Amino acid sequence: MTIRALAFGALAALAACAPGTGVVSGPGTPTGKTHTEELFVASSRVRCMGVGPRDCMQVRNTPQQEWRLFYDDIDGFTYEPGYDYRLKVQVSELTDVPADASSLNYRLIETIAKTRAKPHR
Repeated sequence: MTIRALAFGALAALAACAPGTGVVSGPGTPTGKTHTEELFVASSRVRCMGVGPRDCMQVRNTPQQEWRLFYDDIDGFTYEPGYDYRLKVQVSELTDVPADASSLNYRLIETIAKTRAKPHR
């Protein structure tokens, strides 16, 4: 097999796992179990500790809930500080994930709202 054929095969495999394709990216095997949920995302990230120190989004499912740390990424979503978001996401369950990885994969379906956060005084 030539290097060109190997490179083409690798690129094709990567493209199949790109966000927005409906294919779960990252480690793990999809179980086929999915559901949708609404997530509210806070306007600022906070320091958190996963495998190592990092910045985490703060999310909740309803405006009445307390914010919780969100260690995952949302495929297709680009976070911009200073904005509050209301998102509709598809959540897919995964099996065979590494011990330090999430058993859930999140994919953006729709940005329902994006509003500039009010300044804190």
